[in-house]
Parts: sequence; structure tokens; C-alpha cells
Amino acid sequence: MSKSFQFSLILKGVVLASILAMLMSLVFGVLLSLTSLPESELSINIIFGTSIFIAAFITAYQAGTKGLYYGLAVGVGFILVVLILSSIFWADTPSWLRLGEKTIVALVSGGIGGIIGVLFPRS
Repeated sequence: MSKSFQFSLILKGVVLASILAMLMSLVFGVLLSLTSLPESELSINIIFGTSIFIAAFITAYQAGTKGLYYGLAVGVGFILVVLILSSIFWADTPSWLRLGEKTIVALVSGGIGGIIGVLFPRS
């Protein structure tokens, strides 16, 4: 008995990842202004990866099956949202190296989050 692929769950996962990324960025911004933490690309990638991991985990947990597919879909959807928003708000062309790096982070964290989300025991 196979459940069909639910695009509404993916959309919810992408929205959740976006909200989490904004909240984590806000917390990181406050920490940057109050402490002497250095701003780096690594911290941005950690925010990306963590928000996608959590959203993919929750999405796959709700789906109950096909965790890798749901996790990868959330990662790709989030990268597309970031790419569209960055093309709207910035006139510069994107750095393809940074875009590739963020895509790899999104796919790996989304895939792992999706797999763990399906394997997580239901109560």
C-alpha cells in the first residue's frame, strides 16, 4: 500500500524551512551585534543546513514514507526560493560557486533529515 507523493507537504516544508532560516538569521544577527563573533560563510551554511534538516525531518515524519524524496524536494524547493528572492532583491549575478555550495548543503541536509524523519518512531 503506497501513499501518493504529496506536494502540499513539500510546500509546507519549504515554508517551514524559510521561517526557520529567518528566525535563526535573526538570532545570529543579534549575536553578531552583541558579541564579537565573526561573520562567516560557515555560519550561513549552518543556518541553511539546520533549517532544511528540521523542515525535511518534519515533512518526512508527517509523510511516513519516501523520506529521501521528501527531504530532497524540501532542499531543492528552499534553494529555488532563495535563488528567486536573491534575483529579485540583488542586481548582481549570483556566484555559481556559492550557489553550488548551498545546493550541496541543502540536498545533503534535506536528504539526511528526510531519512531520519521516516525512521523516527511514531508514538
